[in-house]
Amino acid sequence: MGCPEFDVLIVGAGPAGVSTWLHLKRKAPEVAERTLVIDKAVFPRTKLCGGGVWPWGDALVKRLGIELDIPALSVPDVEFRYRKKSWLFQSPKPFRMVQRADFDMALVAAARQRGMVFHENEPVVDARCEQDALVVRTHQGAYRVKAMVGADGSLSRVRKTMGLLDAACLAPTIQVSAPATLPCDPEFERKRMVIDFSGRDAGLQGYTWHFPCLQGEDAFMHHGIVDFRLLRNRPFAEMKTLFARELQTRNLEGQSVVWSSHPIRRFSDGLPIARPHVLLVGDAAGIEPALGGGIHMALAYGEPAADELVQAIGTRDFSFRHYKKAVMSHLLGRHIRDFTQLARELYNGDADPVNTVRDFFTDRLIRSTLSSLLKRQGNSASIRRASSKT
Repeated sequence: MGCPEFDVLIVGAGPAGVSTWLHLKRKAPEVAERTLVIDKAVFPRTKLCGGGVWPWGDALVKRLGIELDIPALSVPDVEFRYRKKSWLFQSPKPFRMVQRADFDMALVAAARQRGMVFHENEPVVDARCEQDALVVRTHQGAYRVKAMVGADGSLSRVRKTMGLLDAACLAPTIQVSAPATLPCDPEFERKRMVIDFSGRDAGLQGYTWHFPCLQGEDAFMHHGIVDFRLLRNRPFAEMKTLFARELQTRNLEGQSVVWSSHPIRRFSDGLPIARPHVLLVGDAAGIEPALGGGIHMALAYGEPAADELVQAIGTRDFSFRHYKKAVMSHLLGRHIRDFTQLARELYNGDADPVNTVRDFFTDRLIRSTLSSLLKRQGNSASIRRASSKT
């Protein structure tokens, strides 16, 4: 008996993989029906993540017509710190702090209600090209597919099958979660995220963070540290030492808190994100190396990936040679470029990080406001022209 056949196999049922399927469902329902989504985990699954959903991420979910009814803490402010200096960014729309297990499970459930075929507890073993198709072997069997989407995270197994073993683009992170207490964790009552660049003085090309969140109905805090290591000629920071000192300020050094660690993959201009019959999305492809926001970027990968898949199936050209260009032409790519430039300015050791992020977000807010005004003026002009014709 031959292998089951599908048009597309999506490996990974996190935000990037499910977003890709949902965009396929919108753009080409017949392709979505011939798509299988698999994941090595059993849902709900734990995931190391700060849990911040940017307003852009919420907009992407709503654009897909989905409402995720999960516990969330609304956080309107982000405080950026460096040494004793700080700047408060007050977002026009609040961030939402969620638990990734809740978010991912709700997204999977919504997609399954729309017809997504999903197999959990099914890790990929390997894949090989065979007569203009891929034969993908998992722990449960094998599939013959026209295209495979790697949505399986920073340590992507699909990426390894592409031969892209590039550890240089991995940014180590450490995180702990603990109940919020006063006066150590004022961020919960203030509903404020804190991003602190003070570790740059010790060589950290990243920051420590303190994010308020809910676990059930309980007040909690996520504390973490990340080193993007964007500038490869610099010595690496002693992350564990820096983080231990940070936890001391939160009165956590003597408690039995569990340190969790998992890398983030940053996007690289010099590395491909596709091979014939295979393309990457989300953390498997890479995210921006300034603030490292993951959920909204993972969701954003779904649209250009779905466009490429639909075109490939229509033309029977599965080279995906234009996929990276499509990503970089998308709003996602512009976001990556902007934040990569911000990262270089933040971590080169010259500019004040607080001034840098203040100027960056102020400029983006001005450009966004002007764009909205011009769009409204353009719509008004179109209405006036249409009225004059009638």
